[in-house]
Amino acid sequence: MAYIIADNIISPLGETSEENYLSVKSGRSGIRAYEPGTCNIPEGFYASLLFEDFETLTLKSAQKAIANAQKNIENAQKTMGNARLELKGKRTAFILSSTKGNIEENISLADSAQRIANQLGIDSQPIVVCNACISGLSALILGNRLIDSGLYDAAIVCGCDTPRQFILSGFQSLKALSPEPCRPFDMERMGLNLGEAAATLILSKNPIQGNSWRMGDGFIRNDAFHISTPSKTADGLYLSLQRTLESFTKEISSTCKQIDMKEHLAFINAHGTATLFNDQMESVAIGRAGLSDLPANAYKSFWGHTMGAAGILETIISMKAIDDDTILGTRGFSELGVSGKMNICAENRPTDKKGFIKMLSGFGGCNATIWAAKNPERENIALSQIEQQNREFTTTHTIRITPEEVILDQRKLWEGKKKLEEQEGQEHHSLLTSLYKQKIGNYPKFYKMDGLSRLGFVASEILLNAEKGDTDVERREEEGERLLEERAIIFFNHSSSIAYDRNYKESINDKDNYFPSPSIFVYTLPNIVTGEIAIRNHFHGETSFFILPDKDERMMEEILQASCRDAQSKSFLTGWIDYEDERHFEADLKIKKMRNYK
Repeated sequence: MAYIIADNIISPLGETSEENYLSVKSGRSGIRAYEPGTCNIPEGFYASLLFEDFETLTLKSAQKAIANAQKNIENAQKTMGNARLELKGKRTAFILSSTKGNIEENISLADSAQRIANQLGIDSQPIVVCNACISGLSALILGNRLIDSGLYDAAIVCGCDTPRQFILSGFQSLKALSPEPCRPFDMERMGLNLGEAAATLILSKNPIQGNSWRMGDGFIRNDAFHISTPSKTADGLYLSLQRTLESFTKEISSTCKQIDMKEHLAFINAHGTATLFNDQMESVAIGRAGLSDLPANAYKSFWGHTMGAAGILETIISMKAIDDDTILGTRGFSELGVSGKMNICAENRPTDKKGFIKMLSGFGGCNATIWAAKNPERENIALSQIEQQNREFTTTHTIRITPEEVILDQRKLWEGKKKLEEQEGQEHHSLLTSLYKQKIGNYPKFYKMDGLSRLGFVASEILLNAEKGDTDVERREEEGERLLEERAIIFFNHSSSIAYDRNYKESINDKDNYFPSPSIFVYTLPNIVTGEIAIRNHFHGETSFFILPDKDERMMEEILQASCRDAQSKSFLTGWIDYEDERHFEADLKIKKMRNYK
């Protein structure tokens, strides 16, 4: 588990974490009304914006956090004498969390991350986490895992999104934006506001001072319900929260027996978007986890939903609050508007507890939770060390799909689109549609998917059908539901969701023909393909999507190894999946299992 050594937040409420915290503590919000025509949006809207360039804002936050880290290291050297940490070179990971980056200028997120890393002097290959609204927590979880793996000494984790016409119009098309400042969990809530911010946390394998913050284990689980509608039963969020509580219990109790969380945790910081169904889902998950009496709060009414920055920003503010012995109130909350019991903090409260849980949920059915604590006891170090050991994988099946060929387990199924069309014997079909018709054919939702999701769906169906013939899988059928949470889906690419990004832009570029399409907008996130596969197969395990500058097998293997920090992930559907258009795509996927998995 990594230590937190520095942080920064830049938002309309300030350019340091301290400025942002003091603004929130005083009840100040950055959300305001914007006139019609702002960001080329015909209607007016409420948001919290800076109008900064994406790369400039991200770089500025990272530089401020690095400066803070260097100052903290220098101070620690004066008192402890042996504090050392190199924040450049190949032993430092650079992780960028964002949903769209500079989408208005068609700038690749992978290219943006590389430029920022170069300016920071970081030699390791940057990693972009693009996991919808949970991206910030996913990035922190990844940073923690990479340090635990022993391959990195530190991780600079930055989150940023700069909402403009693309994102604003998309959420308007979904009818998700509130016509007033948002009110999380309140009876009168009417939707979310969007926000612009950059936030950075720097993680280290060692503390630089005695009383340090530690980032606990984080977990990601999928609802396997719907790509844009929260689960009514909150299965994914509950499973993630349950695992986080188990991790926290192990950390503070050598007996690993059930403990009273109210004695150790100050609060749960919820996602709290102020949308009807997401707030309700969080209430269900908290109730199922037995935490209804634990104080809970939400920060979206101060900054709006800052997308890729949210998980990092809200984690930092939660830390600052506990350092100040405070539980921050939820601005705009008056009367509970979700079913079930929740202990929502409307006003600031005092606390003497030193830990908290952070939760997020996002499109694609993904959910993430982490815990963090100030200098927690460590009675089970031996157990933690055992869990950190690298795992060995066995690859059971592979598939490669390009416009030229389809190869399953080193055996060619098709060679060229022409052969498919001839065997189809009907009108022209794309390669993926022809494969769907011949190999699957029983899932009409396929025709609603974007190209990336179609590619992933077809490839995964062929792979999983090949797996069904394995005797070891048949032997496990009697164990029923076990595989459903033990299989993770972890994908990589370079182009994000570029194909549907282009399609969506066509619906908003002409002000005289301005019809933002919600059905297209929901597919402008690459992680949706993981959600589609999870829904099809009822997989509740981790689903994550990473964007890399190029197809780097070594980096993909490192991330996969790090994902084994979640001991329940024992089987992986993983690999490279990129789709630019009908003539340029590649799926190179594998089923990999822990060598001792039975």
